[in-house]
Amino acid sequence: METRVREVVNLRVSHQADVHKRESSEFYSRHHDAQKDRAVVRAEIDILRKEMLAYEQETIETHDHAVEHIIRTQALEARARVDTL
Repeated sequence: METRVREVVNLRVSHQADVHKRESSEFYSRHHDAQKDRAVVRAEIDILRKEMLAYEQETIETHDHAVEHIIRTQALEARARVDTL
């Protein structure tokens, strides 16, 4: 009887060890996948930030060009008024 009890206990311990090993492996795999996913998301965020900065710079340059154009136009209009007087 004692031998049978030992066998049952050994089987149970072996089963629990297998379950624990499988769960650990699955957890590691999910953790590793999550880390890769985070790295991809961080890289995408960096790209989007760089694009946003480039668009902001382009907007500033466009605005500056528009202001320069307005100033030149106003200066030409002012000269034209003076010339007609």
